[in-house]
Amino acid sequence: MAGGHSGKNLGIHGESGGTESFRELIQLPRWVVYAQALLLVGTAVVFFMVGLLVGGLASPSSTDLNRTLDCRVYGTVAYRDGEDLKADRGAVVLILPVNKKPEARSQGNLVHPDSFQALDNEAIDRIYRLGGAVVRADENGQFEVTIDANAVLGVSYHVLIVSKNGEVADRESLTKDQFASLAEFFSPVEDLIEKHPFFWMELTADGGRVDLPEVEF
Repeated sequence: MAGGHSGKNLGIHGESGGTESFRELIQLPRWVVYAQALLLVGTAVVFFMVGLLVGGLASPSSTDLNRTLDCRVYGTVAYRDGEDLKADRGAVVLILPVNKKPEARSQGNLVHPDSFQALDNEAIDRIYRLGGAVVRADENGQFEVTIDANAVLGVSYHVLIVSKNGEVADRESLTKDQFASLAEFFSPVEDLIEKHPFFWMELTADGGRVDLPEVEF
């Protein structure tokens, strides 16, 4: 007789002798699954809104950002030498904030073209701390300078350019308003110009770059 096993002898073990695995099925109502999904979505939305709020508080507003941008001022100064137009090298450019005053006035000759002090100049330092600037024209009569690193937009300035090489015109003098504005920064004001031709204008810083009109003496 041929030997073999009958099905009755397999018992609870499978043919390979391993233990038979059982799977437990958990049935949940469909509304519970939907509720969990909605809860996850709601949590994500809440965290997203919190992130936007924190970012908005931490970052500067567009107005604050604009008011912290530097404003670069460019210009050119020239003078007449007979029929020739030459670069006014060494001309002094002062950009003075209108609504700010230094803690003390400086001597005008510190920024006069003939006695300009580039280093350790208290007049330049005081004007710079107020957001203004003092610079000299280069060998090409050109200058560029940054003003008002703290509050650029809408700030008004007086611009005074004193020629180094030009000839003074007859009866050229400061007006009362010009004299009063300069007197808030310098004493005596006369030492600031002292028989040199000058140019005066008002400037409102309203962007990252300002190009002044070409000045000719």
